[in-house]
Amino acid sequence: MKIIALSTSPSRNRNSDTMLDNFIIGMNKVAGIEVEKIYLEDIPIDFYNYENSTGPALHEEKFRDLIGKIENSDGLVIATPTYNFSVPARLKNFIDRIRFLALDLTKHNKFGQPVGKLSYLRTYFIVSGGTPNWAETILFFAFPSFWLRGVFLYFDAKVLGAFYTGNIKAFEDKVILDKCIKKGERYANMVKNKKGNSILERIFWRAPQV
Repeated sequence: MKIIALSTSPSRNRNSDTMLDNFIIGMNKVAGIEVEKIYLEDIPIDFYNYENSTGPALHEEKFRDLIGKIENSDGLVIATPTYNFSVPARLKNFIDRIRFLALDLTKHNKFGQPVGKLSYLRTYFIVSGGTPNWAETILFFAFPSFWLRGVFLYFDAKVLGAFYTGNIKAFEDKVILDKCIKKGERYANMVKNKKGNSILERIFWRAPQV
């Protein structure tokens, strides 16, 4: 089974990127799981507009290759820092650009929204930031891990969890990195066993699909 590990931080070897590396160590402990790490900054992607809303432009070869890999994967792990309570612009643009992959615009739910097409994909989100964990727990709705969950549930993907840390030196914190290893192994086993949405998603989120 194939999992794409997407590092979206402009700063390599820092918090979210190093957390992802350790998450990958955990995933690689599970037999039958193949992981490919990709840096989003290595993929030139034009900013979203109406003209490119239906797929990659002719000159976006690397973006087209990434789409093909996601289409043929069982899991997608996104690692991101927190920038002003949101994600880096490159990740936001990537999510805007994959609309053609993620949504069926010919079908609509009872709210008039297009129907998601990523039901085959099991996702997980690794988020670093500077806000303490206790504050993020209280204001969870204002942070990327909540927004990313909502977006990919809207796309009808399975959401298997998220891990946030407010430690600004997470890249050298052994306790956090060891947790990433354990969470990576657990996630890979869930992908291998084709698990559905996590408990929080099943209880608190009902994606309005037909």
